[in-house]
Amino acid sequence: MKIEFSKYVPVGISHREEVQWIGTALLLAFFYSLKFFIAYGQGYNALFYRQNSQKIFFQDAYMPDFVVLLGHSLTGFAIIALTMLGLIAYHYAFHYQGSKSIYLMKRLPSRWELWRRCLSIPLTTMLLCLLLSILLLLIYYAFYMLITPAQCLPPAQWQTLWQVWMGGI
Repeated sequence: MKIEFSKYVPVGISHREEVQWIGTALLLAFFYSLKFFIAYGQGYNALFYRQNSQKIFFQDAYMPDFVVLLGHSLTGFAIIALTMLGLIAYHYAFHYQGSKSIYLMKRLPSRWELWRRCLSIPLTTMLLCLLLSILLLLIYYAFYMLITPAQCLPPAQWQTLWQVWMGGI
């Protein structure tokens, strides 16, 4: 099944370029999110000291909270989602200035044609950003919980994550 992206952008805008830009932005946001592993590696290495090329736990060593290690790793997806608001405005303004097709769009039998062309790709991208953020959050959390030694885990990590998210900190 092939998707006709040209139906979802204003007439006169290259749907290929838009999809490429969005794909590149999502890829960059993904690579930026990988900085979680750098923070995790630093926290993990701080649990040990080396003696005769052996790793030995520090007395009372604990791993930093997951929220601290995650930091702003997923911020790239939020930035992309916010820029989609600008893309919606650009798509709408393009009908007035670029293709000058606003009057044609309003006369079409489908009254939702204008809004489909203005909103489809940006809203789909916003949803994709949300889903990717949640998926990566769950993957990073699973990694944190599975790799960190049990004696070094701070208690109630999921509750801490939930409190930070609900508190907006």
